[in-house]
Amino acid sequence: MGYIAWKIHLAKAYDRPQWGFIKQVLEEFGITGKMNNLIMSCITNVQYKVIVNGELSESFTPKCGIRQADPLSPYIFVLCMEKLSHIISQKLSEGTWKPVRISRRGPAISHLFFCG
Repeated sequence: MGYIAWKIHLAKAYDRPQWGFIKQVLEEFGITGKMNNLIMSCITNVQYKVIVNGELSESFTPKCGIRQADPLSPYIFVLCMEKLSHIISQKLSEGTWKPVRISRRGPAISHLFFCG
C-alpha cells in the first residue's frame, strides 16, 4: 500500500476570506449588532495605493480579505480557522470527509491547524 501526505499553505490566507463569510463567522461566535458592524467597518473601509515606477497609483478598495498589519486581523483569522475546523468536523460526522491514518495502527488525522 502507498502513502500520501499533503500540506495546505496558509501564507496568503489573509488575502482570501470573503467579507460575507467573516460577518457570518462573527455572528456564529456571538458577535452581533453594533459590535459586528463596527468590526466589519474596520475590515471593509480600507483603501490601498501602490507605488508604480516611483509614483503612487490611484486608490483602490479590496473586495475581500483582511490586512496583515491590522491588530484585529489575527483574531479574525483565528475565528475563521475555527469555523473551518467546525465545517471539517461536521463533514467527518456526515462521512463525506475521511481522516488519514499516519500508520496502520496510528491515529486518524482529519486536520491540523497552527502547528509547525
